[in-house]
Amino acid sequence: MSKLHKHLPHTFIIFDTEYTSWEGSMKRNWSGKNEFRELVQISAIKVKKYNNTIIIKKKLNLYVKPRINPILSQYFMDLTNIQQHVIENEGHRFKDAMKIFYRFCKNREGVKFPIFSYGNDYDVIKENLKLNSVSKKSKFYKWGKHFYDIRDIFKNYVDVDKYSSGTLYSAFGIKPKGKMSVHNAMWDSISLFLSLRYIVEGGSNNSNL
Repeated sequence: MSKLHKHLPHTFIIFDTEYTSWEGSMKRNWSGKNEFRELVQISAIKVKKYNNTIIIKKKLNLYVKPRINPILSQYFMDLTNIQQHVIENEGHRFKDAMKIFYRFCKNREGVKFPIFSYGNDYDVIKENLKLNSVSKKSKFYKWGKHFYDIRDIFKNYVDVDKYSSGTLYSAFGIKPKGKMSVHNAMWDSISLFLSLRYIVEGGSNNSNL
């Protein structure tokens, strides 16, 4: 067991998001006409410490219907493998998706778990709160203090600038058994979990996923 295990919360959330994009939108920081980072996918896993390791207790995968740009770009669909029909058939309205995600991230007594993402995706959530005219008095704004950048942990072990959430596992030589789908928020969350577990266990390449 590593020293990191002792410092981790007993229960916490790892999550990732995917949001609308177009060819070159990242390079121009979504400054093109009608370009906004509207959420399309929110995926999260509830993680608990167990003996000398960490385990996944529950998973959540939500698709969100963009309001301003409801038609996904071909670039986005090719990048994430999330297709238009999936959003139309399984997508939630943004406010409904936030309510589900919020419930997932707290216990029955209402205690909110710490929430980690690669680069702190709460910034994207906050943008979407504004895009969807959610009141600044909303609990979703106050919720921001529970979000953390998990790179602050990983930067002690790897050069985090060389990896994304979905490719981080490769920095540790981990060989996942399941299907990998970089730029899919659920896989990217699992990649972060596998990497964190590798460190917690002191360096085991067995993914068991």
